Amino acid sequence: MKRYIITLCLSTFVLWVAAQQLTYKQYIKNVTENNAALIAQNMDISIAQATLKSSKVYNDPTLSVEYGNNEDWNKDLGQSFAAELGRTFTFGVRRAGIRLAQKELEATTAVFNNYARNLYADATTAYLLHLRAKALLEIAAQRDTFMIELEQSDSIRFHRGDISKSVWLETRLAAGLTHNERLSAEAEYTNTLYSLGYYMGSFKNIEQLSIEGTLEEIKSEMKGMDYYIEKAIANRADIVAATSNVEIAEAQRKLNRAQRRIDIQLSIGAEYNDADPKFTKVKIGAAIPIKISNFNKGARIKEQRIIEQRQQELTELRLQVQSEVMQAYNDCIIADKQVENFRNGMVNETAELLEGKRKAYRMGEIPFVEFIETERSDNMMNEEYINALYNKAQSIVELQRSTGITEYKE
Repeated sequence: MKRYIITLCLSTFVLWVAAQQLTYKQYIKNVTENNAALIAQNMDISIAQATLKSSKVYNDPTLSVEYGNNEDWNKDLGQSFAAELGRTFTFGVRRAGIRLAQKELEATTAVFNNYARNLYADATTAYLLHLRAKALLEIAAQRDTFMIELEQSDSIRFHRGDISKSVWLETRLAAGLTHNERLSAEAEYTNTLYSLGYYMGSFKNIEQLSIEGTLEEIKSEMKGMDYYIEKAIANRADIVAATSNVEIAEAQRKLNRAQRRIDIQLSIGAEYNDADPKFTKVKIGAAIPIKISNFNKGARIKEQRIIEQRQQELTELRLQVQSEVMQAYNDCIIADKQVENFRNGMVNETAELLEGKRKAYRMGEIPFVEFIETERSDNMMNEEYINALYNKAQSIVELQRSTGITEYKE
């Protein structure tokens, strides 16, 4: 029984640890389902859909009721009762209104997609920042562990009389500074976890979360710049939204044109008069407004200028998108070259040099200052390599953002 309980507890612990593991796909799924800002923005689509539905209604009829008394109230003479039912008929207004609401729904959807595109890119950046913080923390932890061991070793050497007290104090001070750097790295690591929690819409057990993956695993096959420009022009949600704005302006003009047409108000009614003799009167009527305001061309000119303005904004946006893609593409190329430069010996050479300095210091062949300078150079090289990996991954995210891809692909 005791063995069974222990096994059950261990199994539960393993399952709990596994539950804390989070892949990028799971992370983005949580962002999609739980991010409060994204959910709020998505409600705009529901509002636009409701607006489209409301645009399909017909004009309401009008019911009027009248009572009249032409004589003395006490004699009940000359009383009349009248009722009339009327409705205004417009031509093309409802259809134009529906088309306008459809275009507004398309624009709203495009605006939401554009918001989601930027949100996914920002969320991916937060994910990459966490991977960088995790890698830097590993470097800081390894360095801190080594310096603690070195300080303990030098303490023994000092008490044996192998080194002077000043050398031992230098080691202790260096170990203290290294430990502070580790604490800063731990704080940065925890802060990036909080950032992930914000995008996922929950901070529950966030400090126990373990993110899978490393910056070195992130790869992307680059294609030609023209490919990304063409893809951006076709996929960018803000370009779709700007195109929809042109169509909205044209739909608004058609609606205004339909509203300037002659409409007719038809009515039918009956009146009963209680006079002597009594009689009932039936009424059928039509009212046609005389739209003298249509002779004013100011509204038409305004509509045309709005369409031209939207078209110009679309042209400018396309140029801006091309510029963003070209800059992001260039950043990707440079970041990739920088990573390759580190991998072509820089990191390994500094590590090899550090190992030689460590042996030389322990054998008393070089002073502590020379060793610690080499150690700091190696640490700086490793950090710069991690930053280069992050810059490369981030440049891929920015290229995908500028291209219109909403999610970063591992």
